[in-house]
Amino acid sequence: MSQFYNIITEMLAHQQMSISRIARELKKNGYDQHRLILTGYLRALHDTGYLEELDIPPSKVYALRAGMNRDIYGILKEHLKDTDVPERLELAVYILTSLFHRPCFKYELSLLGIEAQRTRNVKESRDARIKEHRAAVTRVKIPHDDPAFELSGSDSNVLLRGNEVLIDIINELIDLEGLKAKFQQTKLAGV
Repeated sequence: MSQFYNIITEMLAHQQMSISRIARELKKNGYDQHRLILTGYLRALHDTGYLEELDIPPSKVYALRAGMNRDIYGILKEHLKDTDVPERLELAVYILTSLFHRPCFKYELSLLGIEAQRTRNVKESRDARIKEHRAAVTRVKIPHDDPAFELSGSDSNVLLRGNEVLIDIINELIDLEGLKAKFQQTKLAGV
């Protein structure tokens, strides 16, 4: 999503607003959009399910749809909350490094409520491009001296459990109705 979308959802995450109030707030932040363009953008966000549109005469009021302001960190934190603490760090490092194609930073792990540390399967990254990776992250502010972490090897248990978590996340976020089996197979066919 765009930076403009992030600004709108941040404004609407705390309260519902009319189009004119959104326009005023955007103007304060340096975004002077024509009201018709803003109205069309808000309607498109409503039509695609991101915003709720309430008709409170004489205005239309917009609010962020419940659950839509979650980012990858919130989603992953929710899916890892019932995992044992030592395994949680390893799964988080595996999933974040796989998704981002780079080591994950200590700050990113703290967003998941996980204390970054070295373990048997997690090491501090020595990637030569760590400064480049840090600069590429624009959605969150990574401290300039923040260490980065990655898996030290390929523990098949971590990879298997990490993939299970990713599949759970995909099943939650994407409507797979009519595409997947209604009942899970409980024994191998032909046995």
